Amino acid sequence: MRAARCEPTTCGKRAGFCPSDRSDTWMGERHRRVGDVVDDVPVGRFHWLVVAIVGGTWAAMAVSILAISFTLPTFIERWALSGFSAGVLGSASLLGMLVGNTVGGWYADRAGRKRTLVGSIVTFSTFTAVTAFAGGVHSAVAIRFLTGIGLGGALVSGTSYLAELVPSRVRGRYVAFLEAGYSVGAVVLVIVAWVVLSVLGSPDGTVADVAAWRVFFAVGIAPIGLAVAVARLLPPSPHFLARQGRAAAATDALKTIAARTGGDPSAITGPWRVADVDDIGYRRLLGPELLGTTVLVASLWAVINLTFYGVFTWLPDTVAAAGYAENLYRFLFVVTVFQFAGQVTAAVLIEVVGRKWTLGGFTSLGGVGVLLFAGAVPGAGIDLGASRTAVFLLGLFVTGFAVLGAWAVLYAYTSEVFPTAVRSTGLGLTGSVGKVAAVAGPVFFGTLTRFGYLVALAPVAAALVLAGIALLVFGTETRGETLL
Repeated sequence: MRAARCEPTTCGKRAGFCPSDRSDTWMGERHRRVGDVVDDVPVGRFHWLVVAIVGGTWAAMAVSILAISFTLPTFIERWALSGFSAGVLGSASLLGMLVGNTVGGWYADRAGRKRTLVGSIVTFSTFTAVTAFAGGVHSAVAIRFLTGIGLGGALVSGTSYLAELVPSRVRGRYVAFLEAGYSVGAVVLVIVAWVVLSVLGSPDGTVADVAAWRVFFAVGIAPIGLAVAVARLLPPSPHFLARQGRAAAATDALKTIAARTGGDPSAITGPWRVADVDDIGYRRLLGPELLGTTVLVASLWAVINLTFYGVFTWLPDTVAAAGYAENLYRFLFVVTVFQFAGQVTAAVLIEVVGRKWTLGGFTSLGGVGVLLFAGAVPGAGIDLGASRTAVFLLGLFVTGFAVLGAWAVLYAYTSEVFPTAVRSTGLGLTGSVGKVAAVAGPVFFGTLTRFGYLVALAPVAAALVLAGIALLVFGTETRGETLL
């Protein structure tokens, strides 16, 4: 039986934990918490190295995910693809990510975050490059699906890994920075596409007698260097090692972190609290302890993915329908800038007002933005007069700002609200629900637009507002909490 350490009324934020105690009594022995040691080390260059490497992985994933958008027109022409075939090819990596999220999260909770992250980076980098050898739509779909499995595994293992290596006082901000890395990758992709497909590409679409699109995908092998960096420069997660009962390895990992941050490695000794065998798996996520949390977080992943992929996949069509086609690329560029601004703002607010209020507020604000620009599209039946343009642009920019800001916080919140034993599995399961919504989003929106943009977008706006309110009412605040 676990002995009580102190009365909840005299303790810190969590019942049964006294900050002055900083240890557990477990099966008659005193056990320290790994999270307390991680929280005690100074924040320094080591933590920024972790953010740079894992954030670089997010940038590389953006390149891999979005690369198909620059080459799909070429595939349609070369392989005479139907609209359905082109759609399957475009979404193949998303379907693979659904599998990668689920399997990768499960594997990371059993084999380790670092091992899963390294393997996932190697997988998606390799298959991105292998796409260059696709001989037709069937092989391309298969390769993109396998690429997506690696991408999904990297998402869940990378988030857990970063969250478990940084102190709670900066954890939310650092995890939120990952989405900013994705935006950086999107910019890098535009530059690479411009150089390979336009500057180096000849009029017949070749580079040195090789199809330009093949060279473009071959560049995707470059991020494999990130796997080497993770393997050689970063320690394994001490949280995972302690949960596996590998006390000596957990101690070594903590001493490595302390030594590289100016802490005192000699002061770090176990034993560490470890998990029961039955402490991991989907059964716990869907059991009475965590079911409410799982449903709430999965709902947030679903509505944010539905909005992003549903709205922004069709954004050029929406902008054209609003009568701004001549300024399309300028609008899309400004929307991207607002998305990045939302991510940075969320990364600041997450440590100021907390995860729950930042995520709930940004999610609800996204719903307001969607409703504003949907109501300003011609044919919506709302007479806005001369202010229609201003309302449309305001709604469009607010949507990009809020939805991408919410997404950045959602990674941090999900990594904190689930305990270590099921952290990656929880990220994988809820992220998979999000990927189902991501695949369904463009279809949902495209089907309803024939009835009008307001009809198509009003349910999305309502879902965002309701999800944000549900989090504010039922969610748990995790700011400053030591990971368990």
